[in-house]
Amino acid sequence: MPTVRILISEDPYETRVAVFESEQLVEIFILPSGQKSLIGNIYKGQVTSVIPGLEAAFVDIGIGRNAFLHVHDFAPKPNHAWDLENSSGEEEDLDGETEVLEPSARRPTRPAPEPIRIRDYLNEGQSILVQMEKEPLGQKGCRVTAHISLPGRFLVFFPTSNHVAISRRIADPAERERLAEIGRRLAGEQYGVILRTAAEAAPEEDLAREFDLLRRRWEGVVADSEKASAPSLVYEEEGLLYQVVRDFCVAGTEEILVEGADIHKRVKGYISQILPSLAPRVHLYLELIPLFRARGIDAEIERLLQRRVWLKSGGYLVIDEAEALTVIDVNTGRDLGRGSLEETAFATNLEATAEIARQLRLRDIGGILVVDFIDMLSPLNQKALLDQFRSALARDRSHPTLFSMTELGLVQLTRKRVRKSVPKSLSRLCPYCKGEGIILSEETMVTRIMRRLEELILEDPRDNITLHVHPALAEEINSNRSDRLEALARKLDARVRVVAKPGLHLNDIEESFEEE
Repeated sequence: MPTVRILISEDPYETRVAVFESEQLVEIFILPSGQKSLIGNIYKGQVTSVIPGLEAAFVDIGIGRNAFLHVHDFAPKPNHAWDLENSSGEEEDLDGETEVLEPSARRPTRPAPEPIRIRDYLNEGQSILVQMEKEPLGQKGCRVTAHISLPGRFLVFFPTSNHVAISRRIADPAERERLAEIGRRLAGEQYGVILRTAAEAAPEEDLAREFDLLRRRWEGVVADSEKASAPSLVYEEEGLLYQVVRDFCVAGTEEILVEGADIHKRVKGYISQILPSLAPRVHLYLELIPLFRARGIDAEIERLLQRRVWLKSGGYLVIDEAEALTVIDVNTGRDLGRGSLEETAFATNLEATAEIARQLRLRDIGGILVVDFIDMLSPLNQKALLDQFRSALARDRSHPTLFSMTELGLVQLTRKRVRKSVPKSLSRLCPYCKGEGIILSEETMVTRIMRRLEELILEDPRDNITLHVHPALAEEINSNRSDRLEALARKLDARVRVVAKPGLHLNDIEESFEEE
């Protein structure tokens, strides 16, 4: 179990959290002041439209954009939906930690069910209770589910499902069986429960106490929803600080260092509720240099905005996030090699696996990912690479799903995405290239300027026309294209000028006309 240290800083602009494992930064959370995460919130929504072609509905939950609800996120799950034989064997709670179903809950394999139709369950104008599953991303609206879950430190409570699951990180068979029996007693026939990693070795009284707390919380949600009108928020998930304390603090946490007296008091209060034994390890940062600058985290955040990530060997990664997927390219770079080309490729690829796994957590990149490792000919090396990559990904709380290597040497994986990645949340779409990452070259712009001059006078003959352009373009035209500019003026019998305008974008042209 790696040692854990947590650094927390809050100022008038942002709340920031950095998580270290074995002295290496692995997770960063940044929340602008006044902003709250929507993940886990429960809403009383109103169905605005049902789309049979998508087997989905759009639901107004009162946030300005309708939420997307697929039929599988609303229809009751059949009993065998939880069978290990018929599923991936995984169930994800709200914070992305993947859990595996308890084997003793296995049921016989059953025939595939009849297709379920959205029209069988929902109609326009209907009120429903849904939970935010994915925040709006780009042009995509948020996604919600009617399969509600309420996470605690030891377990996740499911009021609308009847199943028991155990964290895959709990390996001891006897402990798994103990937790399975406790889970069945707590859930009964009405509810479902996941016993999380923190439940390992926890007394049954503590588990029962948290289960009752979450059950009463759900009963409060139901009571509030019955009095609320649609659309409205009926339950708000705990804030970032509480979630970090709940999900990252373990008995072996070495230190929780907090910058800011007010936030230190809040964090210590959360710790006292959740894990009182850690209270002495919560320290207030009192140095003059800001915490994140003093510990090098500000510099690390700046590096997250760069495409290129250097490896210690001299190799590097190039990370490109597109709308459909993220592509990661591995290159040898300045790596001078270790013998043969195969050996160099293998060594660099192995080093890259650890850094890729770390960058996925740091940047919080989700969705479909494709990694282009350096080509290797040896099947044994390819297998060893995938084994090493799988091991590096094992610490990720989102538990990415890794697929085999393709014939082209590409490795595919998926990682749960519920919000924008850190780089995207800290940046905005470029108003010039519109996210394409390219602008027109100077040569192309010079040609466009000359053509635009001619078009303007032919469309609306004038005595004088002036185009204001980027200084580099004006210099190129007036110094090296002046003959062409004079020929154009004679041809059109007009005075034409190209004038530099400092600060103007390279691809912008401003027009002005003067009548004599």
